[in-house]
Amino acid sequence: MDLKKIYTYEIELIDGTIITNHNNFKPEDAVRISFISPIFPRHDIIFSGFKFIKRFSRNFMKLDCKLRDMLHCVITDKFRFYLKVTTGSVLILDKDYDLYL
Repeated sequence: MDLKKIYTYEIELIDGTIITNHNNFKPEDAVRISFISPIFPRHDIIFSGFKFIKRFSRNFMKLDCKLRDMLHCVITDKFRFYLKVTTGSVLILDKDYDLYL
């Protein structure tokens, strides 16, 4: 399965709009982000008591330039949430720590 399709994400805004790609929106309008997979558990982050700052992914390539693994990251004002695509495992770190692999 294509690694980019194992987990898709959606961001729900305060007005109920659902964003599934890099649309322009104000981060402070986000109320929920969900990572949805057909084979692994769904992960939802409800923004209550903390603020969404940004979402991005990190891709890890083999020497032959094939995608080997991928991490989704959500940064808030309180923590960083990392989701490993190949296993569905989650790591949550303090907002001031970054994950270096």
